[in-house]
Amino acid sequence: MIDTEVKVHDDFSLEFKIGFITNKNSEDINDFRINTWIFMPNSLDINRSTYDKADFYRDVKTNIRLITPVYSLEEILKAGRGPFPRLQKAIDDLAVNAADEATTESYVYQVKMLVCIVKSALRRHIHIIANAETDEDVVKHVRSYIRDIRNIALQYREMWDELTEPHISKLQQEYFLFGDDFLGNIIEQYTFQIIKLLRGRAFFEVLNPELHKLIEDEIQHRRKFGFRLLDPDDEKHNSLVITQRNVLKKFVESDLFLQIVKKKDGALAQQFYYSVAAGVAMIFATVISFFATQRFGNFTTDLFIILVFSYMFKDRIKDMMRYYFSSKLGKKYFDTKLKLSIRKQEIGWVKEGFDYIEESKLPEEVRNMRARSPLVEAENQVYDEKVILYRKWVNLSQKDIEKYKEYRLSGINDITRFNLLSYTQKMDNPSIPLYMSDKERGFVSIKGNKVYSLYFIIQCKSSEDEYFRRYRVLFNRNGIADVSELN
Repeated sequence: MIDTEVKVHDDFSLEFKIGFITNKNSEDINDFRINTWIFMPNSLDINRSTYDKADFYRDVKTNIRLITPVYSLEEILKAGRGPFPRLQKAIDDLAVNAADEATTESYVYQVKMLVCIVKSALRRHIHIIANAETDEDVVKHVRSYIRDIRNIALQYREMWDELTEPHISKLQQEYFLFGDDFLGNIIEQYTFQIIKLLRGRAFFEVLNPELHKLIEDEIQHRRKFGFRLLDPDDEKHNSLVITQRNVLKKFVESDLFLQIVKKKDGALAQQFYYSVAAGVAMIFATVISFFATQRFGNFTTDLFIILVFSYMFKDRIKDMMRYYFSSKLGKKYFDTKLKLSIRKQEIGWVKEGFDYIEESKLPEEVRNMRARSPLVEAENQVYDEKVILYRKWVNLSQKDIEKYKEYRLSGINDITRFNLLSYTQKMDNPSIPLYMSDKERGFVSIKGNKVYSLYFIIQCKSSEDEYFRRYRVLFNRNGIADVSELN
């Protein structure tokens, strides 16, 4: 199964979060295909000569990580084989044998996984609150959030006492405090999101004191342990807080990120066909040389001229055949192949490719989904849209993924950020004057925002299903104005 989510990451970047979820009932190998067609107006002057593969891959940043194990806030607190019993066992083992490297590694892993699972559960709970149908449901979900997250934080922090024993090293204690600091950050972050969601609702005044108390209690705890807090009067200090939080996030989520080895796809095939091109060109030059020698003899002016021309044509033949083979290989092979590994255990690979495509070669479903308005279609007859095809082929081994540690992992998330800054270089000013009739002054001037449209059509194909998604991005030189999914 493939799960897709598109959102704005920053002023000029889109984030495509694609979840590749392995099928437990299928054979070991799972295949996924993602084809993304990007339709760009001619006025942006994006084409083969101004924007090539290197430019595209410079604007694309991809992070590939394991999907966080799925637990609800309530399930995290349950006994059994959940994250808390696993962490408690790891701490108990550390207390017995703190000097063992494998024991320390397991303990650090369990700290990271617990707070990552909490973060994922918080994100899903916010989604539940945002999509609740009635006010009563909202209040119920918010209060369960407050209750459960308080209990989670309390249960985690009660484990600290066991780590204060003299034989536990300072660094081993710090790992636990890193998790505590991260936990406090995400509780604040998602509680503020809830407050933002509820502002203006009739029951906000009832829930706001409870949410505010939750945040204040977190601040008091973090102040007690010396964690960095925001200061409204110190901009430099706040910059350090942001930097520290980013580093902390990378550390905590590091066990979910995969090791990636990147190489060119089809490199051996390319060298083989290039050798064929060189061989054919050499055969041509040799045949010409042989017949010229037979016709004109050795060491003659005519032979010299013919040999020069034969070598000239030999180089052209070689280059033309290389170009021909490159275009053919581009259809069969991808640009790069990323080998995915978890601690040196390969679990699969991702191939990605970029190219421009003629509209006549688009699949019929994609042409129908583009569905331009009559005016845009008329313009397209003169100034045709440029179409980029960005494709990915993902191959995952379910068996190898399940070998990783103790948690059942369902697949990987491919998080791709697409920066649009290069597309803004030849845009007009974002604000233009508009005029309206006015009885007394003749006219009044108002400002209008000029935006450009990009259309993304994404085809997701797996062994289980196939579907399309269509998105429209409005942006200008000030950044992205809107991203919407079109039915």
